[in-house]
Amino acid sequence: MLLRKLFPALILISVIAFLILAAADAGDKLSESLVSVPEKFDGVPILMYHKINPDPGTGGYGLRVSPRDFEKQVAYLARSGYTSVSLTDLADHHEKGKPLPPRPVVITFDDGYLDNYVYAYPILRKYGMTATVFVVAGTVGGINGFDYSEGRQPLNRMAGWRELEEMAEGGITIGAHTLTHPSLTGLEPEAARHEITEGKKRLEAALKRPVEVFCYPYGNYDQAIVQIVRESGFRAAVTADQGLGRYREDPYALKRIRVRGDYSYGRFLQELTRYHSE
Repeated sequence: MLLRKLFPALILISVIAFLILAAADAGDKLSESLVSVPEKFDGVPILMYHKINPDPGTGGYGLRVSPRDFEKQVAYLARSGYTSVSLTDLADHHEKGKPLPPRPVVITFDDGYLDNYVYAYPILRKYGMTATVFVVAGTVGGINGFDYSEGRQPLNRMAGWRELEEMAEGGITIGAHTLTHPSLTGLEPEAARHEITEGKKRLEAALKRPVEVFCYPYGNYDQAIVQIVRESGFRAAVTADQGLGRYREDPYALKRIRVRGDYSYGRFLQELTRYHSE
């Protein structure tokens, strides 16, 4: 009797849910129709992520994108003919003439959070995409002490060696993000060199593979830091400066496109293509 009384309400709720999902899908399709994907790229979009996590307790939308939104973004890239490449592919293209696909995109993750393995990696594999994870070598298997200890972010678990090895074996490029994640421009030259070189050495020793790309913590760098990165054997480095990655201009100051967790689907599409007109 009770079920019979509730049945109309359940039907109404189902209809409303269907209409909401249909409206959201229509909105996504409209957003896609308003975006023009360039036929010829004058630079490569390098997307900058940090955490892919559904738990608000792991941080705000400045650094955290939900797995649901991330999958929608990756699905769009795959559906629209983008092919993910690594930063080493980019270096090989400019240094050795290795061909790039018609619509290349580089997906990057800063810091090396465990959620990159738990949530992002399966989505990337599902859509045949690769990525680069920049790892703070001294925090592997631990926590994000570099910002948690100062109250800038909640506590987060970092990927361990097993997770990093599995991702590397699965085609993910592991890059360096220093030893402890300091602001390099605030260090004495020898201290900065130690952070850069020791982080690289520790990753290479543990993973038994070359680490050839670098990411500046907090996006802070100057020409003295760039020179140390170059002398340390890295082939390319990314910044937090916004724009397309133009290797020919400076392979050690590649710009990226930041993806925030509070971006709508339409805003993501706009950010992906907006810099091609610059």
